[in-house]
Amino acid sequence: MKIAAIILAAGESRRMGSPKPLLPYGECTFLDRVIGEFTASRAQPVVVVLGHEEERIRRETRFGEAIPVVNSDYRQGMLSSIRVGLTALENEFVEGALVCPVDCPKVDRAVIDVLIQHFEQGRPPVALPLCEGRRGHPVLFSCSVFEELMQAPDSVGARQVVWDHSNDVLEVEVDDSGIHCDVDTPEDYRTLTSKEA
Repeated sequence: MKIAAIILAAGESRRMGSPKPLLPYGECTFLDRVIGEFTASRAQPVVVVLGHEEERIRRETRFGEAIPVVNSDYRQGMLSSIRVGLTALENEFVEGALVCPVDCPKVDRAVIDVLIQHFEQGRPPVALPLCEGRRGHPVLFSCSVFEELMQAPDSVGARQVVWDHSNDVLEVEVDDSGIHCDVDTPEDYRTLTSKEA
């Protein structure tokens, strides 16, 4: 079964004040780290959606096997980037796609692979990781709901598809609180890096 990944790295990072894809994280950047985990997992192909400061991010990122694509309408929000990613996968004949924002730098290849494994067993419309009773990233959408993602309201985004299939969402229990890591502000970043020091 072929499961793709869409990494969302197009936003303006307004609350952060600088591009989140290029924030230092260990010996690399957020985007390098997320690309590395996805390309080392079973997910393929891995699509990276760029937008704000696209040229700079291209210059400063090690894409490897990942495929960069551009969302020229990135100011319209995250759903617009998901649509661009899905469009890039139209000829790939994938059974599903994992979606992960770049501000989740603690995403782990083991979680990615266990999500794919559980998805293969039942092919739910949506599969996502659960740790200590809380859902996190990445989220795996079946190809059966790709059109729903394309048509979802901009004001709600991909959450609309999750809500519409609330009775069929597969929650995969994982022992990894990194699925909850979401870095939006300088304070979030300082908290993350202080814990990693």
